[in-house]
Amino acid sequence: MSKALILLKNFFSLLGVSYYLTKTEMKSLIQHIFAKVPTGSSIVFDYADEQLFKEKGLFNRVENMVKMASASGEPMKSCFTLEELESLLEGLGLLIYEHLSPSMINERFFSNRTDYLSAFETIHYIHAVKK
Repeated sequence: MSKALILLKNFFSLLGVSYYLTKTEMKSLIQHIFAKVPTGSSIVFDYADEQLFKEKGLFNRVENMVKMASASGEPMKSCFTLEELESLLEGLGLLIYEHLSPSMINERFFSNRTDYLSAFETIHYIHAVKK
């Protein structure tokens, strides 16, 4: 009787983490996560864009978020352009399946709200899949 090896796809969620890592640490982490998982496995993560350390945001909330993180001893260390992430992920054998910009997040998740809540101006979501 032969034994069939079944490789199950894996799903990883890395929300609220990437901006606390350096770019090198982020690359190393994704590389480590995907080293031994099968094709079709995926990850969802958020990242700060290149405006993170410049943008004040609605009610200064982006600037305050950066300051509070630093004051608590966990400074935000990195931000990315979409092109940088595309290159990083491609180099690690992943493809971006979906990218949501702050405006797309607002449209999808906040458009029917009647209060002042909205997506952070500098935070994007990515769903990437191993080739």
